[in-house]
Amino acid sequence: MEGDFRPGQLVLSLAGRDAGRHFLVLRLTAQRVVVADGELRKVSRPKAKNRRHLLPCQAVDEDAAGKLAGGGTLGDAEVKAVLVGLAEKGGREK
Repeated sequence: MEGDFRPGQLVLSLAGRDAGRHFLVLRLTAQRVVVADGELRKVSRPKAKNRRHLLPCQAVDEDAAGKLAGGGTLGDAEVKAVLVGLAEKGGREK
C-alpha cells in the first residue's frame, strides 16, 4: 500500500475537518501519511493522516519529491506554490 503514496504527491483529504482539501505529501510513516498545505496545516505542524482518509492523485512535483527524498524540507510558501502548480496541471485522482 505504500506504493500508493510518495513524497511530493498531491492528495485529497476524504475525512475530517479538512475533507475536500488538497495537501502535499511530505513523508510516510508505517501507518500514516504526513501532509501539509502551507495554510491550514503548516510545514512546522503537519498533519499525520490515516492512508484510508486520503485519495492519491496522479500529480507529483518531481522537484519537491527530490528535495524531500534527499532529506530536505520545504517552506510554507514552497508548499503553496507546488499545490497551485499541481492543481493547474490537473491533479486527477487515480
